[in-house]
Amino acid sequence: MASEYAILAKLGGFVGSNPEIVSSYPPYSAVGNQSEILNTCFPIGAKAGKFFEDKFRKYLVLSYIFKIGQNVERDDLFSFAVLLHKRDKIEIYKAVITELINILDNSGKLCEGILTEYHQQIYEGINSESDLYIEDLLIDFSRIFKEVKAKILKEKPKLRGSFI
Repeated sequence: MASEYAILAKLGGFVGSNPEIVSSYPPYSAVGNQSEILNTCFPIGAKAGKFFEDKFRKYLVLSYIFKIGQNVERDDLFSFAVLLHKRDKIEIYKAVITELINILDNSGKLCEGILTEYHQQIYEGINSESDLYIEDLLIDFSRIFKEVKAKILKEKPKLRGSFI
């Protein structure tokens, strides 16, 4: 499994904020116009906890919207998006991204700084299905992928008997 790009976008919780791309790996300039992809990665009306799928050029964009709590005004909304070549195994990506965000949130490490600082390592960990450490926290991608694949890619039963 491999994604071509991983993009982190943000909609600040303050009045007058607009969506913006915070980080991209590999650097987004290789793909093209930022405002063009931003609308695909961060759809209008997006709510926390939801996935969005859309086409962008030759890619399928899978975006997960989540929030990071703020003390001022409203929470910030973020989008973690991956650009894929194929639609197959999209359910695996959904489960892995959700698990990553939940692990970071439950450990108190879900913040813009951590996500941007470790963006490349997260991208590489997801693509290679290998473990990574975010500060002192283990993100056990190998276990996560193994469990998710076991649930989603169940072997289909062999049919027996005669059928007319």
